[in-house]
Amino acid sequence: MNEFTREVLRLAGDEVKTCIQCGTCSASCPTAHLMDNSIRKLVKFVLEGMKDEALNSRSIWLCTSCLACTVRCPRGIRPMAVVSALKQIYEAEGMSNRDSVHEEIFNRLIKEHGRVSEFFLSAEYMLRNPQSVAQIMSFGAGLMPRGKINIEILPESIEGRDEVRRIFEELEGA
Repeated sequence: MNEFTREVLRLAGDEVKTCIQCGTCSASCPTAHLMDNSIRKLVKFVLEGMKDEALNSRSIWLCTSCLACTVRCPRGIRPMAVVSALKQIYEAEGMSNRDSVHEEIFNRLIKEHGRVSEFFLSAEYMLRNPQSVAQIMSFGAGLMPRGKINIEILPESIEGRDEVRRIFEELEGA
């Protein structure tokens, strides 16, 4: 077992070794059709020590953390924890891509304001990922007339913002 596999198992749990590759996790995943590698395949990459394949998969950024994979796993494995471990390793190694940048902005807005401003999220994302400008502008142009995007510079903060920050701090320390 290589160092990569040991680190993922440390973060996600030793029970991952008992995966029978049945595919129930992937069949349960609501975003599986968007993924380049299924959740089952990510677990296989981890167990086989295929670090580059696992960390370079866009799938780790498409997981919505809905826990459907975990609830349905017949072996009691937490596939979402594997995805979370891969994200942690990815970021710890200083890697970044457009999906990780989007998640970073999204999480920061939630942590700071308790909610997200689609306008601010899109604007900052376009500044940090200029090749996305045309696609985001086109998408936004279709949503604005329908009132689906609120053009506010910063999101209005919610009550309980301190509690949201506390949750993030607790998760970051875990």
